[in-house]
Amino acid sequence: MHGVAERASAYAATAYHVIEEFRYVNPFDMMKKSPAIICPKPNEIDLVEVTIPEPKPNEVAVRTLFSGISAGTERWTITARYNHWDQAVADHFPFVPGYQRSGVVEAVGSEVQGFAVGDHVFSRGARVEDPVLLAHGYLGHIGYAIVEPDSLWKLSPTADMEEASHWQMPAVGAHGVRLIDVRPGDLVVVIGQGLIGQLSAQIARLRGATVVSADVVQKRVDLSALHSADVAVNSRQEDLAQVVRQYQAEGADVVIDTTGISSMFDYWVSLIRREGRICLQGYYPEPFHIEFHPTHEKRATVAFPCSREDPATIVPLFERHKIRIKPLITHRFPYHKAKEAYDLVLNRPEEALGIVFDWS
Repeated sequence: MHGVAERASAYAATAYHVIEEFRYVNPFDMMKKSPAIICPKPNEIDLVEVTIPEPKPNEVAVRTLFSGISAGTERWTITARYNHWDQAVADHFPFVPGYQRSGVVEAVGSEVQGFAVGDHVFSRGARVEDPVLLAHGYLGHIGYAIVEPDSLWKLSPTADMEEASHWQMPAVGAHGVRLIDVRPGDLVVVIGQGLIGQLSAQIARLRGATVVSADVVQKRVDLSALHSADVAVNSRQEDLAQVVRQYQAEGADVVIDTTGISSMFDYWVSLIRREGRICLQGYYPEPFHIEFHPTHEKRATVAFPCSREDPATIVPLFERHKIRIKPLITHRFPYHKAKEAYDLVLNRPEEALGIVFDWS
């Protein structure tokens, strides 16, 4: 706990220079500073300067162009509901949220192979010289990143970098789809059409499934119908179970849930056929209470993915335009408007789908 106390006091003693706006300069000029979005304590957002170290021989320096918000994960972390962070706030705050961004390589260490100055990349994580942030958060929403090559993936020069800033979304969706073994000809129901739900639906269709999606926000239903699913249902207006059984009387082969609402488990069971499969693709802060008998009667298989596929398998999907993220981006903010962006995430989530920070 000694280290925790030191980190807390360091922040309290203004370890950061909090800024309202930061005009980007190359951090290897002047003072090696970069803007970063920080969550100093639950439900608060600041913009700060952090120190950027010189890259080591085994590291790459990347200037961020765009970073994408992962609304679900970032909502749970910022509100301290992720993995019971609220029970040990000092262990987890402050931190830099976000875990996906795109950028341009500006320096390459002498030991690094496969990357060159000017490469377009997507990446996660960063190394900063900061005693408070050293072991905290995902360090995604930062203007300049020092990363090791295994946290970096190269894209073609023509790749859409705004779209690539959401690279984790198809990687997460693909992991769940593979783990629950979606097959050609399957009838798949995807509940929740945030970005993870939309990309799960797209990946399931790429594997040859017929996809019925559902949400209660009409804007998301409309986007899903255009870009992600074969049929999109507003489940406040239509009976999803009835729609499913119009396609397959015995029920769906697979239900993928992305809502994070654990109390819906019995409903998912009711939608699948005997020996159907359920993929818990959301994050579930509340405990599960499973009624054994009806689940047993269906002989259900349940998967808990909570991870992503190897990002290298996602690169070809970007390159060949096999996935569609760009039309799902509904909001774009300059990084210094982070408080406005997170107000949307925390207080008006139904208004947004993809949200991008522009660092250019």
